[in-house]
Amino acid sequence: MELAAVILNYNDSEHTEEQVKRIRNYAILKYIVIVDNHSTDDSFTRLSLLRSEKVKLIWARDNGGYGAGNNLGLSYAFDKLHVSHCVIANPDTSFSEACLNAMLETFRRSPDIGVVSAVMRDYQRGLQQTAWPIRPWLGELLNSGPISRRVFAGLINYRPAYMAGRHAVAVGAVHGSMLMIQDEAYEKSGGYDEQVFLYCEENILGWRLRNAGFHSVLLLDQNYLHENSGTISKTYHSMVPKQKLRQQSEMYYYKQYLKIGPWEEAITRVFQKIVLLETIAAERLKLL
Repeated sequence: MELAAVILNYNDSEHTEEQVKRIRNYAILKYIVIVDNHSTDDSFTRLSLLRSEKVKLIWARDNGGYGAGNNLGLSYAFDKLHVSHCVIANPDTSFSEACLNAMLETFRRSPDIGVVSAVMRDYQRGLQQTAWPIRPWLGELLNSGPISRRVFAGLINYRPAYMAGRHAVAVGAVHGSMLMIQDEAYEKSGGYDEQVFLYCEENILGWRLRNAGFHSVLLLDQNYLHENSGTISKTYHSMVPKQKLRQQSEMYYYKQYLKIGPWEEAITRVFQKIVLLETIAAERLKLL
């Protein structure tokens, strides 16, 4: 079992460089693959200084989004470097070598495990939701609203009893900021859907893995830190364009994977308009 790390960079060479320097001496990592996702700043030049036998740098011809960039890195690691597993790590995450080792060892338990992750902790808010079920359309719709996701949290998420006292649990999808995937699962599932630029990648990957006969696992006794969308916040300074992009991805997921019909689509569009109005109101209140 050989492991590579894939780090996707877009106009965030500072965090990417810090990430590489944090993990490049991890013995468990055979390679680190940096994917510059067609940055518009001097990222590629700056990151070129990190190149070595262990650290590889590749450049995307265009910015096709989170999924396309990670697919580029995963394909390079699996096909060119011939590793068996890859950890996808956002530049703004921090994790130990022991965590990587525990994740890698989990794959030995079953050939049907496609993805493994650990519990995510946020620098500002502490313990964060790292995994959730593959929900039907209505559950996903309720989860997409800031108010409805709180009101119906007990119905659309795993109950605390499911996690209590356990070392690891099978889950539907895991947070995309840090996860480990094996080569066969990537190949048979098709990896990330490149029709989605940003958002919903976790649900789609979880759905694709399940459809290909693999499942995802969350380790409850391992954790990592996440800065909370540092790169996204640099690109989108307002909540409104982020919400619009999220809703485009959600609609694509509902139609292409959950196979909603005309009535569900109509209800979704009305619901999304309400959520967008809530987002606009919340942003204006912050400015007052």
